[in-house]
Amino acid sequence: MMWVVKNYGMMPESAYNGRGRGELYHNHWQLDSLAESFVNKLLNEGKEKPGDADLVYINEQFDQYLGEVPATFMYNNNEYTAKSFAKEALGFDPADYVEITSYTHHPFYKPFVLENKYNWTNDKYYNVTINDLSRITDSALKNGYTVGWDGNAEDSHFDYSNGLAWVPEVISNFQEERQRTFEDQHTFLNHMMHIVGSTNDRFGKKWYYVKNSWGPSNSLAGFLFMRDDYFKIRTVAIIVNKNAIPADIRKKLVL
Repeated sequence: MMWVVKNYGMMPESAYNGRGRGELYHNHWQLDSLAESFVNKLLNEGKEKPGDADLVYINEQFDQYLGEVPATFMYNNNEYTAKSFAKEALGFDPADYVEITSYTHHPFYKPFVLENKYNWTNDKYYNVTINDLSRITDSALKNGYTVGWDGNAEDSHFDYSNGLAWVPEVISNFQEERQRTFEDQHTFLNHMMHIVGSTNDRFGKKWYYVKNSWGPSNSLAGFLFMRDDYFKIRTVAIIVNKNAIPADIRKKLVL
């Protein structure tokens, strides 16, 4: 996402809502199927990248499903491009953000390219212990930052209807368990959400308050509570402002 912001910018939903056919909610399954079929067609033709005619077709399809992207737009009586909006209206610098994960098949406190099909830009993720991943998240929330969450939302205990995500088993070693589930593909990146707060229940268990993108149809109007154990096992990575990371961890990461 930050690569896209750096290279293309951002714009408000009022300028571009991404629902080119007038839908009420985002649903990309048809576009996803079309794009996958077209990419496979190019591969079968032996192409390593799309030609000019292919790009014309691709852009036509995306314009149909998502809407044509405006070159400029008005916001608060000012005219912007996507790049100038990100920089001038929002003061948003993608260089302020880092992606952080926690796996033992790479050295801790060193960056590595995360092995995930959605990491198509070959981004390097900083690797920390699971305890430090939790510390970074808690520190960010305590100091007024929010946290982007990348992880697995297809677990049977990800109960979006009732606004809950938890792990029923007692886990003695979260670092070992999250590594095992990553390697056997029980934990993989298939969704992104937005952690905006946390709380403790009456038993002292920590729960994160998370905004989803599936519409306001569940019991918490689009939000859910994710228990700390689910976070430690099913989180593949987080994205966070560098200034939200505790000083001792930043020092180890040389940030």
